[in-house]
Amino acid sequence: MLRQQLIEHYGDGSRLRAFKRAPGFGAHLYVVDIIRHTRPLRVLGCIDRKSTLIEQSAMDRLRPERLVFGYERLMLLAFALVPEPKSALLLGLGGGAMYRHLAAYVPDCAVTIVERDPIVRELARRFFHIRRPVLMADAEHVVAAARAEFDVILVDCYDSRGATASGRRFWRACLRALKPNGCIAANWADFTGAARAEGAAAQLAAVAKRTFFVSEPIQEPNVVQYAPTLRGFRRTQLSTRLRQFASGRDLPREDRDILKRCRLITRYEDAEDDLD
Repeated sequence: MLRQQLIEHYGDGSRLRAFKRAPGFGAHLYVVDIIRHTRPLRVLGCIDRKSTLIEQSAMDRLRPERLVFGYERLMLLAFALVPEPKSALLLGLGGGAMYRHLAAYVPDCAVTIVERDPIVRELARRFFHIRRPVLMADAEHVVAAARAEFDVILVDCYDSRGATASGRRFWRACLRALKPNGCIAANWADFTGAARAEGAAAQLAAVAKRTFFVSEPIQEPNVVQYAPTLRGFRRTQLSTRLRQFASGRDLPREDRDILKRCRLITRYEDAEDDLD
């Protein structure tokens, strides 16, 4: 039944590459090749207990280093809020999109990837070109053991129930794991309910004291929350900092233009300023 649901959802031109039960993730994980907007994509997704399909990650098969989802480009913005991003902690592997992108465009940044589900790692290695070591551990344990080790921490930890890393203790540990003038970026997807995401985002805001959010102008967007510790930083500097970061690394236009038409908000689900 679930396989048939996938075929019907993606259409006859799709090809199912993998379909595995992931007990730790709490769902079936799948890998499917599709064509979307003329691009050949490979999608990693899950079917939760309510038989809902949720796409977790995607890879352009012709350009594996490219970021497919807009929220991933927003997560990349955290690197522009750091004077010299030399080390990054990626909490959550998914299909490895952010790692591939950083390896291509920010190769001087040492990246540590953390994932707790062995099925996710297996699929990333088999189908998404992830060859480098992945630290198999809980995100909470990794940040609790770190002290001033990372310039950027990206938090994108999800299973079928929603975000798996949250709580004030966790966010305090993330801040301790940052080097001076670092930045935390957290991806909030409210497929399990906006109230849950809003509550988790409020915990980070309470601990970090100064956070803000950016979201895309699309239906049901992911919202990315930033907690920069750079002294003297102002949200009005976002576009300028992105231009400087992008020009120094020859980022693709879709990275450089991500802030166009996006909304800058100070509280989850607020409506505030356009950034174009």
